[in-house]
Amino acid sequence: MRLITTFLIIAYFVIPVSAFAQISKSDRNAISIMQIRYDDNYTADLNQVFARMRLEDRYDINNIPTKYIYTKGERVHINKNEKMEAPDRTQQLTQYLNEQNIGLEIISFLFNRNPQSGHMNTERLNKRGAYNASDENVLESIATKRGISKIYDEGFKLIDNSYIFIFDFTNIQCKYEKKSSKDEGDYYWSMTPAAYLFKIEWNEDLQNRLFDCWIDQETPEEEVYEKRKAFERIVVPIKFMSREEYYDCRESTGIEEQNRNAEKGKKRKYSNEQLRESAFVNMVFKAADYLGEELVNKYETFHITNSLYATGPLRAKIGKKESVNVNDLYYVYENILQSDGSIKRVRRGVIRSTKYITDNRSVSTGSSGTTEFYQIAGGKLEEGMTLKEKRNFCASFDLGYRYGGLEGVYAGLSMFLYASRVMNHNIMFESTIWKDAATVSFNYGFGPRCNNFDIFPYIGIGLDNFFTSDEEKELDLNKNLGWIAKGGIRFNLNIYYPIQLFGAAEYDYLFNKNEEYSQLSSIKDRDVQGFNVYGGIRVCF
Repeated sequence: MRLITTFLIIAYFVIPVSAFAQISKSDRNAISIMQIRYDDNYTADLNQVFARMRLEDRYDINNIPTKYIYTKGERVHINKNEKMEAPDRTQQLTQYLNEQNIGLEIISFLFNRNPQSGHMNTERLNKRGAYNASDENVLESIATKRGISKIYDEGFKLIDNSYIFIFDFTNIQCKYEKKSSKDEGDYYWSMTPAAYLFKIEWNEDLQNRLFDCWIDQETPEEEVYEKRKAFERIVVPIKFMSREEYYDCRESTGIEEQNRNAEKGKKRKYSNEQLRESAFVNMVFKAADYLGEELVNKYETFHITNSLYATGPLRAKIGKKESVNVNDLYYVYENILQSDGSIKRVRRGVIRSTKYITDNRSVSTGSSGTTEFYQIAGGKLEEGMTLKEKRNFCASFDLGYRYGGLEGVYAGLSMFLYASRVMNHNIMFESTIWKDAATVSFNYGFGPRCNNFDIFPYIGIGLDNFFTSDEEKELDLNKNLGWIAKGGIRFNLNIYYPIQLFGAAEYDYLFNKNEEYSQLSSIKDRDVQGFNVYGGIRVCF
């Protein structure tokens, strides 16, 4: 079965082709990607998808020869509870990486070692050091005797930032599924993939041993053989860091949905095979995105430490080189010297990036551009304070209570989208539960924001439905619906981010109701039309 060959052109237009998007930033970590390889029908297709994976700009790639780890086991693994899962191969992989000395393979790549002659150079590390260097590094280097060439030394400290990701795509299957008895069903791809994170252990002793067996154009011929043998005896340890498994990775093919639409006279956009192939590729990339993000967010080493360059407006010297995106979230800290000489890090504020992101994807010259930010929480921020990016989804969970015609316990999921330096789009999915009824609604708002506070008018549409007893169901009153048009104004007030207070005043207009709803409104003495106010606690995430 060939899934990808004919689909590579089509997939370009319908699915994302970037590999996992990491939330945090780092001082340019380098990554090697590998895959566990099985002897089955999916191997060739996965290899083609796997070869297209690309990491974000913030990473360097250690493109070593070893890209696959072969296993004689089966891709399908069922546990004692008869459920599919990815087997834990931590011990097996750790043993393999160290026995095969993959760490030395990474060092060979970093030092451009020629496997035939044994010649090495520092060109790759020099380039990485220069690219990684900040404006401060450049200016400091210029002030030294060595001048700008000193920034090349930055590349050597990046050796220890070399990591290995290993993906294990297990239990792949495509079958017909229905989410519920009312669901019309479709064909779904599913699997239970896992990913492993490893790191080389590099130190000064290993570096000295490497330089003792250094070979270049000036190395005497009589020393080459012994130095090559000495290099091959170097063992670079690799340590296991973490493992993640994705238990519910599935993707709909849309085949049956398209078939149903075709029966209604709609034109087919893709063949069933193209839909099947697209879903497979999308599932693999989705798994890599999820697992990679889960792994890297566990470690501070993947988090950038930078500083505020200016405060009017807030700016920092990071940008597209670090894969900054609109609305990325950062905590801002002040480092305070304690009486015992220790440093205490105190959070002073929370900021987000605007759409004004500098393209700094070049070697620093000492005058790099800056990315602009806006503050959403905290007090006064000053130049030089430290910022760290935090995982976020531009969303919040709201819980509170409504008072008025539409009374009840209020719960909502709010999301916002960046509009400008001072304005946001706000989207709210809400529900209100009363003892005898429930209301769900969708609202859109647009309005200004400032530090610790935002306010916006909104409009929306909702649906009200009464709960019915067994007797009321016998009277056919269970199919009662009332449509509501909504309008109001809402505010969010920061307490200590990510905890906020919210409140709103709203008017609801009941514009369409069936006969059953009207009867129950009279019986239960409830009229949702009119003004109400609501408020509560908001948790941002």
